[in-house]
Amino acid sequence: EDAHKDHAKDEDGHKDHAKDEDGHKDHAKDEDPAGHAGHGEDAKNSEHAGHADEEAAVKLTPDVMREFGVTTESAGPGPIARSITRPAEISFNLDRFTHVVPRIGGIAKSIGASEGDTVEPGQVLAVLESRELAELRAAYLASLERLELAKDEFERLDELRAKQIVPEKSYRTARAAFAEARIAMRTAKQKLNFVGIGDDLLAADAEESDWMLTEYTVSAPMGGTIVKRHLVQGELVTSERQAFTIADMSSVWINVGLYSSDLPHVKAGQRVTVETEMGHTADGTISFVSPDVSEQTRTATARVVLEGASDTFRPGMFIKARIVVTEEEVALRVPKSALHTQDGEEVVFVNEAGRFTPRPVTVGRRNGKYAEIVAGIAVDDVIATDGSFLIKSQLSKASFGDGHNH
Repeated sequence: EDAHKDHAKDEDGHKDHAKDEDGHKDHAKDEDPAGHAGHGEDAKNSEHAGHADEEAAVKLTPDVMREFGVTTESAGPGPIARSITRPAEISFNLDRFTHVVPRIGGIAKSIGASEGDTVEPGQVLAVLESRELAELRAAYLASLERLELAKDEFERLDELRAKQIVPEKSYRTARAAFAEARIAMRTAKQKLNFVGIGDDLLAADAEESDWMLTEYTVSAPMGGTIVKRHLVQGELVTSERQAFTIADMSSVWINVGLYSSDLPHVKAGQRVTVETEMGHTADGTISFVSPDVSEQTRTATARVVLEGASDTFRPGMFIKARIVVTEEEVALRVPKSALHTQDGEEVVFVNEAGRFTPRPVTVGRRNGKYAEIVAGIAVDDVIATDGSFLIKSQLSKASFGDGHNH
């Protein structure tokens, strides 16, 4: 029995020892896990906050900015234009356009210009063999002969009349014949002048200029580009048909279609930006607004004379035209290229000591080039404009990084 009692005491001792160990565990919990775990989370949060601050900005060196075309400018006041966009068609500038029509018919003996050629004023385009020209030349030469005979007869009778040895009727008849011969010569000469034969050629000796009797030269009345050639060698050409079409391609007309409701707002002198389907743009001003509305299309026309852009804007193309109808001054505006969407917000990238930081902004009025900024940045803040997509892409790479947003 005593042995059994001692054994029971030993078991109680073990129980007390276990209690002591549990006490140590409780003490350890009080001293380390709870307290130290809390401090660890704060440190982690602080570390991630530091990384987020770093990743919210992109640093670009001047060399990188130049390489990728990143430009900056200071935000400030300026006009916001209100515009309307309408369809337009390109045509030749008819003030610098001509149809070359021979003034006399003939057979095309030689052709000196083809479509696409650039010609100068007076340049020979074609040579025609013309029987009609020969007949006009012959009629002129005959009129000269008749005039000379009529003149001699009148002068002879005039001398005899002074001596009173010629009847008055004969004298008057000779004078009338002389006047008619002079009129006939002038008429024959004017016909030749009309078809391009000048007085210098007419004064030449007929025997030394037989080539003029049959050959008619078609010359360019203005400089430009041959856009159409309507004859081939050996073809009969009449004076009622055009042989060439020449256009000065240094400028074109942009004919913009306007609705009736547009007419009170569209005026000559307003700025216009035209754009092709490929995205090529050019600027011009309205030179003319038609006073009437077409009965067929129920539209009017605003015309823009576009200089120096015919390589891109070619006659016959359909394009769109944006007409600036009003301009309103705003306190703060930025180029449209500076605006980006990030996390559902519109932002601009502000340059602060070489680091570009996204700044959420509130946008007011806007057009194709500029946007009014109501809140988010201030006047003289330096923002990224062209090429700013590079900054956005760098931020996007960081946000999809290794989980720590490095």
